[in-house]
Amino acid sequence: MKEMVERIVELNVSRLDALKAVDKPKIGWTSIYTPEEILYAAGFIPFRIMGKTASNTSEAGALLGNNYCSYLLNCLGEGMDGVYEFTDGIVFVDECDWRKRLHETWTHRIQPKYSFFLELPKALTPISRDYFRRQVRGMIESLEQHFGCRITEESLREAIRLFNETRRLLQRMHELRKQDVMSLTGSELLNIVKSSTAGMREQYNHELSLLLGAMEAQRETKKTKPHKVLICGSYFDHDNIVDAIEQTGAKVVCMDITNGVKYFEGQIDEHRDPVEAIADYYFDKATCARMFESDIRLNHLVKLIDEYDIDSVIYFSLKFCDIYSMDYPYIQSKLSEKGTPVLLVEGECSMTNIESIRTRIHTFLETMMY
Repeated sequence: MKEMVERIVELNVSRLDALKAVDKPKIGWTSIYTPEEILYAAGFIPFRIMGKTASNTSEAGALLGNNYCSYLLNCLGEGMDGVYEFTDGIVFVDECDWRKRLHETWTHRIQPKYSFFLELPKALTPISRDYFRRQVRGMIESLEQHFGCRITEESLREAIRLFNETRRLLQRMHELRKQDVMSLTGSELLNIVKSSTAGMREQYNHELSLLLGAMEAQRETKKTKPHKVLICGSYFDHDNIVDAIEQTGAKVVCMDITNGVKYFEGQIDEHRDPVEAIADYYFDKATCARMFESDIRLNHLVKLIDEYDIDSVIYFSLKFCDIYSMDYPYIQSKLSEKGTPVLLVEGECSMTNIESIRTRIHTFLETMMY
């Protein structure tokens, strides 16, 4: 089983080299609101830009501002380092004002072969739903005009089936977590989800299906219930924080983040008009703090806490990520009323403060566990 996990994780670790080796056009994206199915139906390999290899963000900070979240600075730093010169374009979504500035700076300074900015409404109303559907159709028209391709209904339905299969597999994996089947560490769980965004979709589905078969065949549940932790908040990609949690004996069983549950929840309706079905699926992802409806996020989080039998929550906020920092007091107060302890952890992609964070996490969890 360990080898199966390593093969899946390697899809993300070696993704840049693998993408360069594939003789097929590629398009990068930075937001889980990006309708990947449309890019795939147009003949592209869609993959997530993660900002993991940026050598220096000082120039990116000079262009954007040093009070930007480190994820976006790292993404721009990678772009300026030429990491994505092999790509045929990039798609941006206006999840926050800083992502708008990222789009403008990337387009002006890096000058990609193609870029598209997808406007996403903040309110869930019939008018805004219709507006987003028109935005998605505009994206299709833009791709067809720029690349001379044709996005057919058949290709869209094929893409929906493929990406829905990924969602079903990841949902199966998380059902095992609910049943206390802890075959995977929290870090393995995080990295397996990240690999789903690396671009090698067909291979990923195949490898994950094999892993799930092995996990279900060797199903072993914990004899004693571990202290179960849920991680939520802004962009999160920190094995060291997950490891710090599990060093106490607790288990990270669910991550309500864009490298976790938020990415693969739900399904796109395969029986509706494919464009409208795709647009509605992404429009209904209302659990990001950039959306107005705080109670939707709260109810979604409470539902996960109940389903996974969570004992405590780690709320992670990237430094300078205003939307999640502002959302925290409301979420914390409501979870406290429910009796769920919450610890706020603030950090950056570099995690230079990991030792102080480790101390706070251990103190927080050990107080409840021992």
